[in-house]
Amino acid sequence: MNNNSSSPSRTMSLALAFLAIIWVSPFAWLISNAVDPSANGQLRVPESIGVSNFISALSGNSLNQLWNSLIIAGGTATLTLIVASGSAYALSRLRVPGRNALLWSLVLLRMLPPTGILVPIYFAAQKVGLLNNMGIIVALTVLNLPFALLLLKNFFDTVPVELEEAAHVDGASFLTILRRIVLPMSRAGMAVVWFFAFTGAWNEFLFPLLFSRTEDAFPMAMGLYSAFGRNGSIDYGFLAAFSIVYAAPAIAVYFLLRRNMNTGFAGVGVKG
Repeated sequence: MNNNSSSPSRTMSLALAFLAIIWVSPFAWLISNAVDPSANGQLRVPESIGVSNFISALSGNSLNQLWNSLIIAGGTATLTLIVASGSAYALSRLRVPGRNALLWSLVLLRMLPPTGILVPIYFAAQKVGLLNNMGIIVALTVLNLPFALLLLKNFFDTVPVELEEAAHVDGASFLTILRRIVLPMSRAGMAVVWFFAFTGAWNEFLFPLLFSRTEDAFPMAMGLYSAFGRNGSIDYGFLAAFSIVYAAPAIAVYFLLRRNMNTGFAGVGVKG
């Protein structure tokens, strides 16, 4: 009986170990090649360990690409949050005829693939002289707005109007009500919107490919692409270090916003 019961357990352990190896292997490859000054693309124990690959990934044109990515992602996330917050609050509080139909129409339009609306966006940006990083920020903000509006409107709907009315009776101004009541109670939704807008812009490749006119304006997504086959060969050490640097900001932003994104509505309510 013991042998029969231990057989499935052993099989499960082997299966889990196999899955763990598959999951860990890419990260092991990245780390081993990133710290190996003589990396050749193989998964091996480095003969020597150094940070020369990371220095290359954080200097020169690579550093400029990092700043470009931070500007594009941070600008897109912040602009999306500002525009969506004001619009979503208005949709939540004002009894505008057809507001739900308008909101869901925007969401349905967002379901179209970006390539389907890329041509009109490109020519519109060209017409107003926005074939640059600012144009990328504006274009990505427009694409992010439907999701952000839908999410933030639902958050604002959960904030009791009675709290705002009570604060208004006590003499609080509109801006004070927003700053002290509405926005703190909606910080989870705002954090989610900012995070997804940031990561979406950080990983965006298509719009920078068309809007960035010079190599100095390239973000890291395009830098990672160009790192393959640079000068007719692949520098595996630089590529691995560059990949780690590329992933680090998005991971850091998640951990910084994790507490806010996990915040629920336990504190939202009206005391009678």
